[in-house]
Amino acid sequence: MKLKKLFLYLVLLILVFTSANSLAQQDNLKKIDAFIANAMGDWKMPGFSVAIVKNDSVIFAKGYGVKDINKKEPVDENTLFVIASCSKAFTTASLAILVDAGKLKWDDPVTKHLPDFQMYDSWVTKEMTVRDLVTHRSGLSTFSGDFLWLSSTYDAQEVIRRGRYLKPTSSFRSRYGYQNIMYIAAAEIIRSVTDTSWADYIRTHILNPLGMNHTNTSYSLYNKDANAAKAHYQKGDIMKIYTDVQQDNAHGALGLNSSAIEMAQWIRLQLGKGTYNKQKIFSERQSMEMWMNHMATGNSNYGLGWAVSYKNGKKTLSHGGGMPGMISQVTIVPEENFGFVLMSNLEVGMVGAVNNYIFDIMTNAEPKDYEKIALDGYARRQEFYNREINRREEIRVKDSKPSLPLENYCGTYEDKMYGKAEVSLKNGKLFLQFIPTPTFRGELKHYQFDMFQIDWEDEFLTRGYIKFDMNFNGKVKQMTFEVPNSPDFIFTELFFEKLN
Repeated sequence: MKLKKLFLYLVLLILVFTSANSLAQQDNLKKIDAFIANAMGDWKMPGFSVAIVKNDSVIFAKGYGVKDINKKEPVDENTLFVIASCSKAFTTASLAILVDAGKLKWDDPVTKHLPDFQMYDSWVTKEMTVRDLVTHRSGLSTFSGDFLWLSSTYDAQEVIRRGRYLKPTSSFRSRYGYQNIMYIAAAEIIRSVTDTSWADYIRTHILNPLGMNHTNTSYSLYNKDANAAKAHYQKGDIMKIYTDVQQDNAHGALGLNSSAIEMAQWIRLQLGKGTYNKQKIFSERQSMEMWMNHMATGNSNYGLGWAVSYKNGKKTLSHGGGMPGMISQVTIVPEENFGFVLMSNLEVGMVGAVNNYIFDIMTNAEPKDYEKIALDGYARRQEFYNREINRREEIRVKDSKPSLPLENYCGTYEDKMYGKAEVSLKNGKLFLQFIPTPTFRGELKHYQFDMFQIDWEDEFLTRGYIKFDMNFNGKVKQMTFEVPNSPDFIFTELFFEKLN
């Protein structure tokens, strides 16, 4: 009898404890919902989506705002967003599946699978491994070479081929430099080993088993989807929609378009250490390999497709993704069996603020005023940008003139890494056109001496400055660029020699 009473007492305790946890969780989710709803107004965010996973269950999934400011159709948990660099972990998971199958090794030389692969330095070419490709330790600087794929007409093979002309800024494996082109090469290794494209391999081995049937790997499919968010940007007081011209030429580095509810299944796979609904996608050993520290990044590390850090004393795996007008974030806390995904269709600081808030709330930490911190930081960056524009106007020698008649600056120029650009006269004004990237163009307005400024027609780019240099015969020999607030491009990598 005493044992029966003890048993009933223990059952009652468990029920009370479970009920208390459930109530606490529901209270936390209400706080998160209210925080996001408030942030939507603070940031003037058009659309936003979130999903939270706990103990292998989706405990929260919701959309906010609209997919398109012009059509006003609501975002829901099934709305597709461009997840951009959050695709990198899918690339490493695909490689992990191939490692499990014995078809490649993390430390295979890249040239074993891509014989034509070449870096600027021949020794680095020989020593570069698959692991090096996906850990941002190539010696190239962050975003180096992104000109080659973003909005360009080059295919992936040409992007990789031209990468050999990128000069390193550090020695091999000594410094972190976030690299998209190396991930594009990793996708080509998947093609080489399997005779299957990155997109088809991920569809067969990851997306289909996880039931991620709405997720796609094509910008053309994304743009045709009735439930896909449009990318937005702020122009003064007006919210506009980006003109989408991106090609499917950067698979591996990016390429997936998904929804909050389907990304929640990806998080379940990660928390399951490679197993989803009792089906093994990749081994626990490879899960640990991807979550290990492979390259130091200041106060944190980079694994294989994941940033590895400690927050509130807990090991955290995360990755962000950004494309013009889109920001996404995936965060996983293995010891709490918890993870979440955030998606937005405007590039502002809201994702970071919401990310920090959810993390603290769900790990029982007292949240800071993340909204104010993020808004203040965003205001400082805008102030810096405006101050730099004003400073350059103040130091400009206003009564100077170009050294030569405008037609003498016209012609075709070529950068060995990037390709060709053309300067022409239109209605008596100089006009610049990057040939491989149709949207990189604009009128050149005289700044001072042989320097001109350009406000690009591409909505993503900020004001730039172009300097023409002469040879000893007084003829234009090259043009160089400076774009002080460029979001993702290193314009100082470009040295355009005049061909004619």
